[in-house]
Amino acid sequence: MANSTDVKRQFDEIDTDGNGTISLEELKDYLQKDPKVTDENAAAIIRYADENSDGQIDLDEFAELIRK
Repeated sequence: MANSTDVKRQFDEIDTDGNGTISLEELKDYLQKDPKVTDENAAAIIRYADENSDGQIDLDEFAELIRK
């Protein structure tokens, strides 16, 4: 299990604009380093993790996602 420092570091790596949330575009850019990940895969992850339905993943949602 990752500790909170690891979670924050991983989150910051994906949150490239540093605004405190992971957008669909940021997630796609990060995940599509592996060409097998499609836009649909990234969108499904956002829908799954986005507990407050704002279309983005915040740090708390990200921490919960990687715990699952």
